[in-house]
Amino acid sequence: MHTKIITSTEEFYKLKDDWERLQEQDPNVTYYSTFEYNRAWWDVDNDPEKNSLFIICVYVDKDIVAIAPLMIETVKKIIFSYKTLKFIGRGDYFNFILDKSRGVEMQSIKNIFREIFASNEWERLRLTHISSNTPLAYFMLSRMEYNEEFQYLVECPIIDFSQYDSFEQYKKIYSVDKNKRFINRLQNEIGYKFEVVKNNEVDVYEKISQLHIREQEYLRNIKGKKERESLYSNNKYSKFVKNIYEDNEKVITFILKDNASNLLAYDTCYFYKDMLHSWNSAYNPQYEKYSLNVILYYETFKYLFQSKLASKFEFGTGRYPWKFKWTKDFMFIYQFNMWNDNTKKSKILKLLYRLLKGKN
Repeated sequence: MHTKIITSTEEFYKLKDDWERLQEQDPNVTYYSTFEYNRAWWDVDNDPEKNSLFIICVYVDKDIVAIAPLMIETVKKIIFSYKTLKFIGRGDYFNFILDKSRGVEMQSIKNIFREIFASNEWERLRLTHISSNTPLAYFMLSRMEYNEEFQYLVECPIIDFSQYDSFEQYKKIYSVDKNKRFINRLQNEIGYKFEVVKNNEVDVYEKISQLHIREQEYLRNIKGKKERESLYSNNKYSKFVKNIYEDNEKVITFILKDNASNLLAYDTCYFYKDMLHSWNSAYNPQYEKYSLNVILYYETFKYLFQSKLASKFEFGTGRYPWKFKWTKDFMFIYQFNMWNDNTKKSKILKLLYRLLKGKN
């Protein structure tokens, strides 16, 4: 078993066939770790002054048996900067892609970390959004040298449709029918239509991006949530989302429209391996009193029970109470933070961060 670090964009793109071979047979890989997703992100994040690739491949003979999709990002603070080794991209789940057919998963992960800590190219290692049900999480928890730095981050609520015989049974368990008062009110006063968009048309992207910007401005300026900012206001991220959205059968958007076809609310999901990953949603602030998101999810889950499109729906990371009104099931998500003791700069930064943390 040996390893190789991929640092050029050309080498990265040549991994496509092996990456996709591994991702399809690894049940722990979500859409966020696919080659398609990582390439789309790197296409917009390929800034040589700030970012560089650090993809670690593990081989048995000539065959790739593991891929760690990593990059090094230069983080600039007011008085100093440092290099962080992290997963490529931005999302709710990240992972190493492992060959599950040879029984070498743990050895592959061990070799990846051996390569990571042999490098002086980074000062901080920050791996986030690691699901608790993965070999990577087990490896971190079972190693004395990593356990303490592998810490809880957040929950991710999930609906497993296989636990329920029908939408009728599901409704009774979670008292979903109480939401019909919102449905009736919107239908009687405004009128609405529910749609499922699978062909990812450009005009749909334009409409949802405009609505998301409008909602975030409302939350920031009227509701006082100053931290809110639309991802579509960021040129890099909006370009990434548009590239992912267009002509991609894995992107499905659930939509509420009024009778004049004006967009009221939406939830866009990635569909991969029988799982729907909710990753972006918004509502029209003008109709906030109608609880549009409640209506949208009611219609969405009703549709999913009937269509059997997916076996699971995950709400995205975050412990918002409204999510747990729809489900009792969730996964724990972890993060791993560690400084590189091989470099003098890292040791100084580590001490500085500990001092600052102590003051807080």
